[in-house]
Amino acid sequence: MKGWSKFFICLCLLFAFHLPVQAQHVAIPKQVVNIKRAANLKDLVSSSTLIAYGWFDTSFQKQPLNKSVQGGQLVNFVQNFHVDKYVKGTGGKIITVLSTGIEPLPDPLNPNNKVYPGPMAEGRYFCFLKPVPGTKLYTIVGGWQGVYPVYEGKTISLEEEGFPELNQLTLRQFEAKIKSY
Repeated sequence: MKGWSKFFICLCLLFAFHLPVQAQHVAIPKQVVNIKRAANLKDLVSSSTLIAYGWFDTSFQKQPLNKSVQGGQLVNFVQNFHVDKYVKGTGGKIITVLSTGIEPLPDPLNPNNKVYPGPMAEGRYFCFLKPVPGTKLYTIVGGWQGVYPVYEGKTISLEEEGFPELNQLTLRQFEAKIKSY
């Protein structure tokens, strides 16, 4: 697939399960999650406190923010990431992840999705995470750069967002690549 079509399909998969079910109550910060893109894979790895393989459930909480962008209102979401394995760092079996998104949910090709991804769809992922200061929450490092869906046992690097050297790797290959940094 070329260009935007692969990115569009991945975004559709990620947003397909955007269901507003309540999670265990967590105090949600009211500041926008600022995404700082990593210059390269080494920077992404070093900027991450945790790198983990696991799955997001579809339950989340949300907190509307007092800020809007063209097309909608910014909203903070918290969602549980169930860890199967840590590649870097250690922690509990469940990590609560904070993200900022837009409501109503924009078209997948809307450029605001790169800055405000919102909650993740149900599925298996490798995630690059760092703590949100002053909370027990984590956020994904580099926005879409820090999310690698796993489909049929191989990673997917989101076109124009993820690092191509992490594309189509088995779980073992991904782990070996990360540990080489």
